[in-house]
Amino acid sequence: MIVMYREAKVFHTLLPPNKVMEVLSRYVDLRPSGTEVVHITQSLGRVLAEDVIAPNDAPPYDRSEVDGYAVISHDTFGADEDNPVKLQLIGRVKIGEPPSLDIKHRTCCEIDTGAPIPRGADAVVMVEYTKKLSNNEVVIYRTVSPGENIAFTGTDIAKNEVILRKGTLITPREVSVLAAVGVSKVKVYKKVKVGIISVGSELVSPGGKLKLGKIFDVNQYLIASALSELGLITKSYGILPDNEDLLSKVLTTALSENDVVITSGGTSAGVEDITYRVTNRLGKPGVVIHGLKIKPGKPTFIAIIGKKLIFGLPGFPLSAAVVLHYVVKPILLRMSGIRILEPPYVEAKLTTKVLGAKGRLTLVPVIVTKRRNGILHACPIPARSGSIRTLLTADGFVEVPEEFDVLEANTRVKVLLLTEKLRMSELIIMGSHDYVLERIIMDKCSNKSIKIVNVGSLNGILAVGEGVADLAGTHLLDPETSQYNVPYIKRLGLWDKIVLIRGYLREVGLIIAKGNPKGISSIKDLLRKDIVMINRNKGSGTRTLLDVKLRDLARELNIKFTELTRKIRGYSYEVSTHTAVAAAVAQGRADVGLGIRYAAELYSLDFIKLGNELFDIAINKESINNACVSELIKFLKSHELNDLLNEFKGYAPHKNTGDIVEL
Repeated sequence: MIVMYREAKVFHTLLPPNKVMEVLSRYVDLRPSGTEVVHITQSLGRVLAEDVIAPNDAPPYDRSEVDGYAVISHDTFGADEDNPVKLQLIGRVKIGEPPSLDIKHRTCCEIDTGAPIPRGADAVVMVEYTKKLSNNEVVIYRTVSPGENIAFTGTDIAKNEVILRKGTLITPREVSVLAAVGVSKVKVYKKVKVGIISVGSELVSPGGKLKLGKIFDVNQYLIASALSELGLITKSYGILPDNEDLLSKVLTTALSENDVVITSGGTSAGVEDITYRVTNRLGKPGVVIHGLKIKPGKPTFIAIIGKKLIFGLPGFPLSAAVVLHYVVKPILLRMSGIRILEPPYVEAKLTTKVLGAKGRLTLVPVIVTKRRNGILHACPIPARSGSIRTLLTADGFVEVPEEFDVLEANTRVKVLLLTEKLRMSELIIMGSHDYVLERIIMDKCSNKSIKIVNVGSLNGILAVGEGVADLAGTHLLDPETSQYNVPYIKRLGLWDKIVLIRGYLREVGLIIAKGNPKGISSIKDLLRKDIVMINRNKGSGTRTLLDVKLRDLARELNIKFTELTRKIRGYSYEVSTHTAVAAAVAQGRADVGLGIRYAAELYSLDFIKLGNELFDIAINKESINNACVSELIKFLKSHELNDLLNEFKGYAPHKNTGDIVEL
């Protein structure tokens, strides 16, 4: 009788886990294998293969956030329990139906939560602060401010902006955002197919009967569930006994049917550990790594057969779990095209105070930034109850305990992250939203982690000056000097903290309906009683420009500015994006609004040019050498900028584009 002896494995060289990716990349391409287009109902757990641009605004129209009454806010001024205001009730706007009413002075209409705001109204009074009388009158017991309880068009997501980036794992949050802007199909990477094999004569499937010396198979289910959670396709090949011929046959089949194969068991140093031996005989180059500098999990092997990967995990469940999490997952995520997963919370300091609601736990969305002193700071961002974009912009939430009304600036807080681990953004942009700036940043810094928060020109300058943001787009016109941006930076005392780069010109003017049915020709037409305008938010460059022109008109008419604005229907109705202005005109809720030509083009509207505005880039001095910032400035000075600006109607270069502006 011939006896075959097999040698035990001796682990002479152990590889650090962080070197595994580097070693494997010498043999195989770890990038995704291809792409396909799927419906959003099939997109959960998939990874985007390209950026997603919003085809529509969200919300798509100005809508009520509460059940109540749509009013002209000025009509409610001074109203309280002791001094209520009576308004005439002229009808109702139901959710799902376009409004046909025109709210005028001392009138109102009943409105459902989510229903479109009728023409003329600029606020909604909650039904709890009202009383309907039998004679078609409504008693108002509370003053409301312009815009109160209204979700404005495009304030959540603006049409034509990038809402999801290539490499994003689609979770229920992303699906909801895609649906909110009307996207039905997305391009995704093909799923990685993983075959799973448990090896060991001692293993029994859960539900089976255990005998002495047998154990339930854990790893097959551990691996399958963990990988399915990542959106990978898994196929189980069951439990195989310690039989080399059978294992060789099943491994060969699994390799032909999958991109990757993961085994567990039979990887250690014993003579009966057959998995790595069988694997090594299947093809070249065979086992390329055997043994890791990790505890538990040392007896791990990785083989390459042709262009296919085989991961051999230890049989002990804890060891298998550790290697799966720290070694295998990052490789599979890279093959899936996904960005790395990340921990549940970080500690940071608040940049500004946040308000709570005493008696209730309040969650405030924040982005996390790292100041130059290395300390993490949590910067609160504005959000409404119906906002979807907050889930994309925020890094997490700060808890305001129920016993607090406010948390002051510089308070140390715990940020509950929306992802498993915080990934610091390499560039944070706060300021006025601009399509060209966004395109440049996305093109030149596509491999960087970038966060864009649209807070308006003034707030953007403040954020840059405080070091919260790296840069901000700004177009603030100073009425006293007729200069853009420079006077504001000086007035705020930020001249020594900000570098201002000359940007480009944008045509700004009146956005009106196609064919100009109301015969609008100038700013003076805003005073007509048959004209309803849509205004921009305070602090925006466009609003500043409008007010400058209205002050000129007030002087021409020899009346006070406040008296003039009271004559303008819709002046107090504020939205925060150019597309929100264009959408209001396109939907007939307003006749006119001030905005850039490009927004009018997006909605096929007419445009009356009033002039050109300067859109500059304010940069924190300590961010000037940031790689993305350097690329941005370089591009602004290049001939390529002209080609890009030609794609956006209404944009043009300035003679000093890309130069540093003297402060």
